[in-house]
Amino acid sequence: METLRCKTCGCESLRPMQVVFEEEDQFDNPLGEEQESRFYSCQVCGDNWLSVKEKTADGECTITFVHQMETAPVLKRVAHMSNAVVISDESVDEWEYFKGDKPVDEAEWEALLSDRRDTLKATCVN
Repeated sequence: METLRCKTCGCESLRPMQVVFEEEDQFDNPLGEEQESRFYSCQVCGDNWLSVKEKTADGECTITFVHQMETAPVLKRVAHMSNAVVISDESVDEWEYFKGDKPVDEAEWEALLSDRRDTLKATCVN
């Protein structure tokens, strides 16, 4: 199984898992839209997030990253782009940031994510 380095604790213990929704298996989409979902979970500190990539027939692509904070709210970051791979921030046409369903600016979103990661890191080193 593939293992990646966790951005929170720095351990090589982050495991990606393919997520398949029932609807994806049951129907072929006649509009040519594709969806791919992966869940990432760190086996050391417990950091986790879901990424959902949606590609339309015209080639537009969005990738939504969802980080759960305790039971609520969730932090979401949505990448809008013309290609299907985030190589760097420059390959993304536009980022949108959310706390729950409320749009927030990038700085607030980054601060919330940093606080979340600090809490998880403190928990795993104690």
